[in-house]
Amino acid sequence: TGQTGQSRLSALACRQHDTGVLVARTLPRILLGPLAGALVDRYPRKQVLMGIELSRVGLALLSLLLAATEGGTVWAVYALVAGLAVTETFAQPAQMSLLPALAAPSELVHANSLLNSTNYGAMALSYALGGLLILALSMTHVVLVALALFVLAGALLTPIRSEPASPTRLQGRLPLPHAISQGLDYLRRHDLARSLTVMEFLEHWPHGLWTSALMLAFTTQALQASELYWGYQNALYFVGNLFGAGLAVAFAARIHKRPGWTIIVNAGLLCLLTISYALAPDVWLAMAVSLAFGPPMALRDVAQDVLLQSTVEPGMLGRVYATRQTLAMIAHMASSLGLAYLADLLPVRQIYLFGGILYGMTALYAMTRPALRRAQLQHIPPAAA
Repeated sequence: TGQTGQSRLSALACRQHDTGVLVARTLPRILLGPLAGALVDRYPRKQVLMGIELSRVGLALLSLLLAATEGGTVWAVYALVAGLAVTETFAQPAQMSLLPALAAPSELVHANSLLNSTNYGAMALSYALGGLLILALSMTHVVLVALALFVLAGALLTPIRSEPASPTRLQGRLPLPHAISQGLDYLRRHDLARSLTVMEFLEHWPHGLWTSALMLAFTTQALQASELYWGYQNALYFVGNLFGAGLAVAFAARIHKRPGWTIIVNAGLLCLLTISYALAPDVWLAMAVSLAFGPPMALRDVAQDVLLQSTVEPGMLGRVYATRQTLAMIAHMASSLGLAYLADLLPVRQIYLFGGILYGMTALYAMTRPALRRAQLQHIPPAAA
């Protein structure tokens, strides 16, 4: 009985820490998202990205200092996680807004596919190697590895050419509240960007299914498998994303002709795959479905980014991306907490079936949007590409 009580207390403590990390990762992105978008549109994006990498280097050095002085507490960890979340709040809008200035319109599908495949490959490696590094090295050495990677990322930004100043930036610097309001008004009037933003918000409610705690519960309770297979599912998902990014390059011409339908069809596939995952009788089928998730997610992401980069005014891209990111984080945090609560009340398979229904509702929303159904890009790459 004593061991059972200790186990329950340990599980409760782990869940509380998971919740703390979730809040530390998402709250800064919710609070600072609108400001990040306005600043990304105001300053040269290359400089913003270099400032982000310098900030990450500073956070890594701070964590080394805390470790050396034994000043680290759980609250210090939350603060470091929140600091990294702040840098990510600025990084994603800056990176995606800079890309159209570096690639020709006909190259955007290839450029976004390459960027996504790089991100997915890095995530797959981090899942595969991160645990091994933590087991083989001290945390100080792990942080040193992260520090070296941040320095390398900053150095790789150096040869990137700066984008030309947009007309919006040349008009003068508006007060930040006015700039934020201007971005929201632009998004309200831009039917396609607004549709993609609402769709991203809706999709992040079922995205809460894929938090570590809920997936681990599904793997151990519903599939009766060990925690090791939870890691395998994550790795296979990112491998599938890599394959999907390759498909985006192979079918670049078709994505250019029908980007909206690419998004709609793949949203429907996410519904079917989630229901298949929820009904999987064993871990092997669940792993196969995890692999199959990758291509539709990657194709959808590439199509969405190309549509935004091709139709939104360059001086507004940062604010549009930041608004999408802010709304997505609101949905993701609320969903993660809500689904974790429901998992204590309902069988975990029912939670995933519910998520599949939410994905289906998102697909139906996308289908009803004329701007998405009719979306077609003017710049179509040669078939040989």
